[in-house]
Amino acid sequence: MKKIIWLEMVLIGSSILIFRSVWTFLDSIPWATSRNGLTLLLAVGIVATLVALRGIEAHSAKEDEVNRDK
Repeated sequence: MKKIIWLEMVLIGSSILIFRSVWTFLDSIPWATSRNGLTLLLAVGIVATLVALRGIEAHSAKEDEVNRDK
C-alpha cells in the first residue's frame, strides 16, 4: 500500500511540473495571450472537461451496473 501512495505523490508532483510548463509555453505564444486566443483555449478546455466527465460518469455507471448484477 505504501508504494501506491508514493507513486500517487510522484504523479501529483509531475502533474504540477507539466501544468507549469504548458502554462509558460502558452504564455510565450502571442495568439494564446490575446483575447481571442484565451477565449478559444477556454472553450476547448470546457469541451474537453465535459467530454471527460461524461466518459467518467458513463464508466462509473457501467461498473455500478455490473456490481449490482453480481
